[in-house]
Parts: sequence; C-alpha cells; structure tokens
Amino acid sequence: MPNRKPRQTQAKRLTNSLIRASEPSFQAWHIDEPKLVFGGGQECEDPKTGLAEFGPSALDGTPRTAIRAGVIGSGDSIQKLKNWIDSSTNRIHAGLNSKGKPFDPLVAPSFPGFGHEGPFECDVEIDESLTVTLTGHELTLIAGAGDFAARVKCAVEIFSSKLCVLSDKEPAPDVVILAMPKELEDCVGPDARANQTRPVRLTRLQKKEKKKREADEKRGQQFFAFLEPEETDNLESNLYRDFHNSVKAHAMKSKLATQLVWYSTLTRSRGKEDPATTAWNFFTALYYKAGNVPWRLKLGTQQTCYVGITFYRESADPDAPTRTCLAQAFSENGEGLVLRGERVAWDQKRDKKPHLTGHDAEAILRRVLQLYEAHVDDEPQRVVLHKTSRYWAEELEGFKAALGNIHSHDFLALERRGLRFFRLGMEPPVRGTVVELGPRNYLLYTQGYVPFLRQYPGMRIPNPLEILEHHGDSSAERVCREILALTKLNWNSCKFSSADPITTLFSQQVSTIIKEMPDGVQPAKKYRFYM
Repeated sequence: MPNRKPRQTQAKRLTNSLIRASEPSFQAWHIDEPKLVFGGGQECEDPKTGLAEFGPSALDGTPRTAIRAGVIGSGDSIQKLKNWIDSSTNRIHAGLNSKGKPFDPLVAPSFPGFGHEGPFECDVEIDESLTVTLTGHELTLIAGAGDFAARVKCAVEIFSSKLCVLSDKEPAPDVVILAMPKELEDCVGPDARANQTRPVRLTRLQKKEKKKREADEKRGQQFFAFLEPEETDNLESNLYRDFHNSVKAHAMKSKLATQLVWYSTLTRSRGKEDPATTAWNFFTALYYKAGNVPWRLKLGTQQTCYVGITFYRESADPDAPTRTCLAQAFSENGEGLVLRGERVAWDQKRDKKPHLTGHDAEAILRRVLQLYEAHVDDEPQRVVLHKTSRYWAEELEGFKAALGNIHSHDFLALERRGLRFFRLGMEPPVRGTVVELGPRNYLLYTQGYVPFLRQYPGMRIPNPLEILEHHGDSSAERVCREILALTKLNWNSCKFSSADPITTLFSQQVSTIIKEMPDGVQPAKKYRFYM
C-alpha cells in the first residue's frame, strides 16, 4: 500500500501558518576591526605587526631604554634564562609545525628581537646584585614538603622571602623574573597539579551540580570554579592550589611585579607554541610589567573610564551565601587598575547570580572613579560599565548616583548564553558581526573569521558575546565597537585578540590571586601585578 502522509490537525496547520507569517527578522551589521596605536602615532590592527613595524606606543613618551630585571632561580635555570634572553636580541623564526610545514606568517610571524636595536628600543639588563640563587637544600625542602598544596606553600614562602630581599635593593628592579628550575616544575608546575588528582566518589548532588556546570561551560557561561571533594581535604583548601596565583599574591608584600617562566619554556621541551610566539608573549608582558605600554586603543574618545564589575566566592564551600565584588578599571592609554569591593550577600531565590544593593553599587563605583582620578590625574568625562549579571533597579540607581557630575554613561550586562548565528560557506561569522535581537539586546562576535589573518584562529564554533541589557546614552554600534576594541587590550600576550573584553577577561584569575593574599597585605592597585 502506498505510504500516506498523516493528516495535519487543525491546530498544527494553524501553528505552521503562523510561523510562516511571522518568520523572525534580525538587523545585522559589521564593525571594522579596531585600530591600535603604536610608536609615532602609527596605527595597525595586529599587535605583532604594529610592534614590528612601528615599535611600542611608549616610545612617544619617555621610554625606558633598559629593563632592570631581578632573577630568582637555580644556577642552571638562571643560566638558561640569560642564554635565551641573549639569543632573543636576534630575530626568532616560528619554524615548522607538527606536520613539518612552515607556520602561517600572518598568524605566527617571526619575532624581530628584543634589544636596543630592535623595534622595542629597549634592553633587558640582569645585574648580579639583583640575582638570587635557590640552593639545593631549598629545592629538596620544597620537593619533600608533602602533598601538592604543601609543596606550593613551601615554594611560595621561599620565593616570597627572596622577593622581599630584592625589594630592599637600591634601586629596586623594575620587574623580577622567576626562572623555575626543572625540579620545581616537576613538583609545583601545571603537570604536577594535574597528576596529584586522585579518583573520588561523588555524591548524587555533586554529580548533578558538576554535570550542570559542565553544560554551562560548553555554552560559554562563566561560573565560579567547581571544587572537587579531594580539594577540600586540607585545612587550607582554598589556598595554595596554584603556584602562579599564590606567588603573585604573596609577591605583593614586596611591591614587585613578577614574570614567571617555566624550565620547559626555556628548553623548548613542553607545549605546542612555536618559538616566535613564545618570545612575543614573554617580552610583551615583561615590557608592560616594567611600566611601559606596548599599544593603546584608538576609539576617538577622551577621558573614558571602562569598568568591569564581577563577583567571586572567597569560601571553598559552593553553598556559601557570600561573594565579593571585584572591579577592574581601564583607560584608553593603558592604565589598568584593580579594586576589591565589599562582601555581598544575595538572595538566591530571587536570582542565582549575585547583585549589589543600591548602597554597595554606589560605594564601589565611587571608589573606582576616585582611584581612576588619582592615577590618571583627571576625572573621566564618561563611564562605561560592564557587569556579568543583569541590573536590578536598585543597582542602576546606585551606579547612577555615583556618577555625580559625569553625565555620559553606558551600563552593559554581558553574558554568553549559547545563542549562535551561521553564515553560508565554510567559515564562521566574521569577527565584529553584530546581530540585534531586540531593543538594546545584541549579539557580538568577538571571535570568528579574521580578514587580516585570512582565517578563523580558533578550534571550535565561536560563541558570541551577548549584551543582555544596555542602559545609557550611546548607540549600539559605539558600545559594541568599544567591547571589540577592549578584547585587544591584553598586554599579557601578543595575540590578535581575546574572546572577552579586558574589563571582565581576567576576573577569575585576579579573584583567585586576591583570595591568596596574606593577612595584613593590601591588594595592589596596578593591573600589572596580577598578570
């Protein structure tokens, strides 16, 4: 018998006709790639190309011709660091990839060299008086301290004491390089932490929570770190979980910025990054931490303060009802500031994400603006606020009250909810594509196909950033253009761009560092201490 299509019910026919009659329609446009400003006021889209061709923007002011670097490490790691820095004064090529083919010169250009004759016009000087050697006894002490957290704690205490010695030198170093010996990488490095994890039986509630958070992560939703049961065994379960973050926190006692380099990086024995990219990232970060600005934004606005408001949990207990507010502020000229707010209690029945009371919102933004004015020597004419949760009415009133005489503002709620659009062809949407979902609700592709690189420099389908709410004066194009530009303000590396704006990008890392702060030590205000 011939197959007969099932008859559609009257309700289904009506539904289909309504769908056809009201097909969704979206406005979409593209924002050109923001320009960066380098030496001589020259502009370029790509950080590596701009630095190689024009040099850093710091050359337009009073540039530092030499970076006085302190060094802490073993005799072997210190020597390898010196050899690597000496070799990096010459051009470093990317070489061949794992398939034996040359890297794409646009994605992985050669490093032009870091020295007085190179585009940075700056040398790295390592003075013997600023070099502190770890003894064999100290290395043995760290390796035999116990479990991973105990080893990290022992190592941090030793490095912290040596940083305090360097801070007493006259003059103190501009930045201190922690040249990690192989013995320490084996016991406190990234692989050591991964290897110390042991299988644990999870409760039904923990399994459910973990599954939900993994699903949220796939959608790009940000959340606070899920703590496995094995990480709560120690009394100091919230401390010494990562050497990098712990040593950054304790280094603030010495008021010295630090740059960590693992032994495997110096010997090229670990990682998939090509030699040129490693040099780009290391020396760009070192240059910034020494007090120089590699590049600035070109947005055509003056005296705009960009603020990011996020929250973090201080307790290891995932059910703890308190979180702390974290504010990060940036100027177009490269001034980066960090401010820890007060503890926040929130009603989880009203919203799963924390919010500020009107009083707390006003207080934290006032403190940010006062800090900005103190460091920039002028009050901003406009405030742009990025928050990782929606705005409650009392929050908006509090933030507006803090503005005082600043009349121009834009308050945005940013999140990733997994909404995606696709275009015809093999490539994803172009970076900078904006889709208007509704009034003051936009999707912005901060990742995607990059015309300058002639490819999409990513591994997975790009997940656009959603502007859930926009309260303020500017157009959608302006606030989206600024977000896109702020994805290029990460001086901790030299890649083309990041997925998130700098206002919220490092919030998780910064909060983890602040949680490790010793008693009696105030968190540093300058952003370079957290990188």
